[in-house]
Amino acid sequence: MKLGHYELLKTEQSNIILKRMEYPAKHEMVGERNGIPMTNLRDITPTSIGLRAYDTAIGFRNLDERSAVLTDFNPTHIMGMAAVLAGAIKGKDVIRDARSLKKIAAQILKINHWAFDKVVLELAELEMVRGIKKQGDEVVTFVENVPLLYDNVHERLGTRWLDMQPSELEAQFLTTLNMLAQTPLLTQALLQEIGADAKIDQKLRMIGESAELIRYYPLRDGTEIATSPLHAFEHPDQLVKIFENHSPDQIREAFYNIRSQIGFPILMDNSHPVVEDMVRLGLIPAPTVVGADQKERAFAIALYGLDPVYLTSKKQVLDRALALIACVRCGEVSGGKTPIQMSEKLLAALTDSSRNYTLNGHSSTPRQYAPLIRMGMITLVPKGDLWGAHLVPTTDNLEAVRLACTLLKRRGVGEPERGNEREAVNLLFTDGDYLSPLETIPLARRKTPSMTQTEIMKLWEQIAFGGL
Repeated sequence: MKLGHYELLKTEQSNIILKRMEYPAKHEMVGERNGIPMTNLRDITPTSIGLRAYDTAIGFRNLDERSAVLTDFNPTHIMGMAAVLAGAIKGKDVIRDARSLKKIAAQILKINHWAFDKVVLELAELEMVRGIKKQGDEVVTFVENVPLLYDNVHERLGTRWLDMQPSELEAQFLTTLNMLAQTPLLTQALLQEIGADAKIDQKLRMIGESAELIRYYPLRDGTEIATSPLHAFEHPDQLVKIFENHSPDQIREAFYNIRSQIGFPILMDNSHPVVEDMVRLGLIPAPTVVGADQKERAFAIALYGLDPVYLTSKKQVLDRALALIACVRCGEVSGGKTPIQMSEKLLAALTDSSRNYTLNGHSSTPRQYAPLIRMGMITLVPKGDLWGAHLVPTTDNLEAVRLACTLLKRRGVGEPERGNEREAVNLLFTDGDYLSPLETIPLARRKTPSMTQTEIMKLWEQIAFGGL
């Protein structure tokens, strides 16, 4: 099988190896194993491989880091973590304190400390990091050189994945994710496409279901459908029919709620059963925030009509926009003193360069900044005796704020109202943790973070400016 600049070959022991090619080529099926065609990668490019490795790394956050499963996916997990780290450092130029970044990576990005230096070195191998300095064997500082376009990032990572000679199981897993991101499939047809026998199918089920990346649903005729939350994130206009256990009126009401109120809040307590089912099944993205009232809420967000680029190559920009929306909505329902109907106007103030991307100071800001500070999007700047919220003005952060504003403008049909900036600070920041949509699906109990909000804020400062 030929893939991009690579040819996929079968050894005498039925293992897969990858041989460097001197020219691009069409993807072709080659060889069989026990009468079953080998993995068909005809529709997956290095760019798609890099994107699916990123998705896999996010999904693997739902696994115990000591799980033996992870040992079978080393190239995929490493490249996925590299995609996550590249997105976090993109636009930050000089990383003056990589040790602080390592702590942030472990706490927020879920990149284990043992893997951090290896991930940085892999990025350096791909020329997305340069000027690495070490003390002993530990990376202490470097300069980021992440490409402007995520397609370029994913293409480099996908090409490197091929160089690392991944197993056939990894190839089958990424191919499965890529296919299910396009559409749900009958399980039998999927297995035939990827060349998997019953034994491989069992492994793929165990990994995919544990990571919340693949789901299986039996049909009345005895067949089965395989689907993925990635399908909903990337093709929300093709949502799977919402089952047979809800009435048409309930389904209609659920869709109305989600469409009319971007970031529709749900407590996952069966108060909104249809929407909660859609979240549990991964049919709609619903990032989770723990508010000042200590209640964990998922915020269901419909992405209808969104530019497809945000659903694939700019997915990390979309993730940041979803985080902003979740924080705004959480502030409205659990942390804001005054309801504001047009909160996108407040977020837009963060993109104003004449204000240095900074909101006016407020006394409550230090206790309300948590999720966005943790993601490195917002820092605090002193404003006399108060603190102002400052957007780190990277290209991705600015685009994420604008995208969040665009999505928020879609909710409801009321006349626009302009809120004041002091209320914006109350809405922007809320105590608690933020979980990505894929991490929201299991809604598992998590331990209290080991670092305080202030400690995390100081680490981001050290990353940018060096030790304090």
